[in-house]
Amino acid sequence: MLMADRLPEPGPDLSDEALFLAYKDGDEQAFARLFERYRGRLTSYAWRMVRRREEAEEIALEAFCRVLEGSWRPGGSLRAFLYTVVHRLCIDRLRQRRRIIPLFPDAHDARSESVTPEGHAMQTERLRQLERAMAKLPEAHRSILLLYYNEDLPSKEVAEILGCDDQQVRSRLSYARKLLRKLLESEEEVPR
Repeated sequence: MLMADRLPEPGPDLSDEALFLAYKDGDEQAFARLFERYRGRLTSYAWRMVRRREEAEEIALEAFCRVLEGSWRPGGSLRAFLYTVVHRLCIDRLRQRRRIIPLFPDAHDARSESVTPEGHAMQTERLRQLERAMAKLPEAHRSILLLYYNEDLPSKEVAEILGCDDQQVRSRLSYARKLLRKLLESEEEVPR
């Protein structure tokens, strides 16, 4: 094989599609780069939904297995495909369990050295209030807030993941924020 016939080395700046096609042409490292590009974020999203580390890792791995099995085709957004698969697997697992789980159990353990003990106590209580309020949201509202704010996905990609249009996402986001705000206000009114 001549040097001119070689594929370019898959670097971090190559698109998902270019890496996938390089993998299809026999470059195992190309898929490893795709895996590393998305594994952490997908696992994090799954964990925020199902609240079990091992289960979240299994869900993220299953999404990549579906790519390997040929469920994703170049031309579409790989990121949207992966989040869609992870989202649906999370919903399936939650439905199997049929219970709501806390959203941020470890968040209040993270301490900032620049925060006073009083400030830390206030942050901890505010996080607990947010956790309780988010746990009361229906799955559909919780997932849309997580995808949009925690995963920092654009509304069009959230729409693709959830199987609706962009306007519905914007509407649901607005409603979910209002509902979350009401839940947080009611949390503040309840003496603890």
